Amino acid sequence: LTSSHHPAWQWVGASLAVAASWSGWRSKPSRAPASGVEGLDHAVWQDLLAGSPDAIMVLTPRHDPMGRFMGHVVTQANAPAQALFQPTGPGLVGQRLQDVLPVGMPESFHTRLHAAWEGRQTQSDEHVLNLAPSGESHDTPARWWLHQMIPLPCGVMLISRDTSEMHQSIEALHQQESFYRCLVDHLPMAVFARSTRAHNTGRYVVWNQEAARVMQLGAQDVLGKRPEDILTPEMAERALAMDEVMAQDPRVRLSPNLIYQTPQGPRVVDLIKAPVYGADGKLDHILSIAQDVTEQRQTAEQLRLASRVMEETGDAVLVTDAMDRVVMANPAFLRMSGLHRQQVIGHDAELLGLAPLRETHLLGIQETLSGGQRWTGESPLIGPDGRMLETWLSVSVLRNDDQDITQHIRVFGDISRLKAQQRELTEQARRDSLTGLPNRREFSERLHQAMARARRLPQTLALMYVDLDGFKAINDQLGHATGDRLLVEVARRMEECVRTTDCVCRLSGDEFTVILEGAGLPEEVGRIAQRIIDRLAQPCEFDGHTVLARASLGAALFHPEEDMDTLCQRADTAMYAAKHAGKGRFVLDASPTHGMACMPRGAHAA
Repeated sequence: LTSSHHPAWQWVGASLAVAASWSGWRSKPSRAPASGVEGLDHAVWQDLLAGSPDAIMVLTPRHDPMGRFMGHVVTQANAPAQALFQPTGPGLVGQRLQDVLPVGMPESFHTRLHAAWEGRQTQSDEHVLNLAPSGESHDTPARWWLHQMIPLPCGVMLISRDTSEMHQSIEALHQQESFYRCLVDHLPMAVFARSTRAHNTGRYVVWNQEAARVMQLGAQDVLGKRPEDILTPEMAERALAMDEVMAQDPRVRLSPNLIYQTPQGPRVVDLIKAPVYGADGKLDHILSIAQDVTEQRQTAEQLRLASRVMEETGDAVLVTDAMDRVVMANPAFLRMSGLHRQQVIGHDAELLGLAPLRETHLLGIQETLSGGQRWTGESPLIGPDGRMLETWLSVSVLRNDDQDITQHIRVFGDISRLKAQQRELTEQARRDSLTGLPNRREFSERLHQAMARARRLPQTLALMYVDLDGFKAINDQLGHATGDRLLVEVARRMEECVRTTDCVCRLSGDEFTVILEGAGLPEEVGRIAQRIIDRLAQPCEFDGHTVLARASLGAALFHPEEDMDTLCQRADTAMYAAKHAGKGRFVLDASPTHGMACMPRGAHAA
């Protein structure tokens, strides 16, 4: 345990506060006047001792008549200490520490306990041990324990905590990371990613087996390095330029027909790049998924003479004549489309659900094929049952001696799963990871669209800002876990209070917004705001704690001549006005020029 952010060390800080209270009480002079202060400090210490979930014992050194140290005696112990060390035995107070501790305590524990008493410095020790006391069953599983030894004027305070769950969580994270690494490593396509974080910007952090095969570079030669360290200058410059574009405009991009120079010769790949966002909503990595199409292209040039190759290939292949009527379909195409051979041969490709080879359906295909090149791009495939597959389509042509087109060759790759994964990543980037509400990025887009609709139809529009009152105190008193649970409950209650056409978003922390389309009248906005105030004011119960989530609300009615920033600023200003007016209320800014109206609890906007 070397980090100050470790949960165990956060507990140590709390333990030191307990020790300070104890030390202050014990150091009070006996001749102090009976002012009540001494009694109050003792009561505080007893409350801390009784209310602590950790096992706490106060140890006093014992000496023989010759003054020799004979170990420690337990002089105070709370209920968790009794339950931990002797759940079925006699009380701990008055017992020798060596009779209380379980068999097998490591030597480091005794060494640090002695150092805490002799050296008067706080010590800690963490170890794995079965804490069954001496003489009892050892069938219970071994667990991790963290002990804190704090010197006191009269002895040593020993605070013990079971940290097994923390270690199990760390181990679970390691196992999960190993699972995902194995999953990515065995994907049948080249997957690699570079970091955009400040501490390792531009360095490769993912490089799977297929990437190693395609590029002829093992992961040990790539991970932790930058493109200029492993690629040729031309390839490195291209990679950096593509990532720079991605950083400036993060969205999924396809780059077909890229040439990669490898030790075994050039490879042609179709490359998909996608942004990956971190928990903070910032660009975290740039993910690249590359499909090596070198062999496919070589095979396509020989399809006219090697029909057997087409039958055995795993890609779906369809050959049509000059009029785009099907003359050959391989088994992979039949499996992908769900059709039988007799339903395909001789039929027009367009009637089978394929995109026709025209500019109106496949942009740029006519110009590309007229020059004898190959066209590649995304194209849907609609089966007989109406099911649509997303495919990556490659189209090429065969010509006779007069250079007239005799056959069209379509090669399909099913990218439905990949596209679904991309959509899922995109959706995650637009959602708040805690509440599931639209995040700040999605809020901006939805508000922009709502304002455009309000101008075009026209229709009324209002924007509401909601901020919890006293949320920081809840976090400080009950912990961030309780605060997070409260935010989730607030999000759920707010969605219950608004209409299905309204949009509740979480911007950050305890700040929420509501986009109210078609609700631009002050009375209606006021009713919705009052519902939210009343619903949030109802108590929440979390682990025996009653939490009140009062909120201050501010709203602004949209006017067609204003922009998004102005509307947001007005709503935000109205919300702060509600806080300054006493909190737990609603303020409406009905006009950019006529000021705001404060609605007290129980009142509606007018």
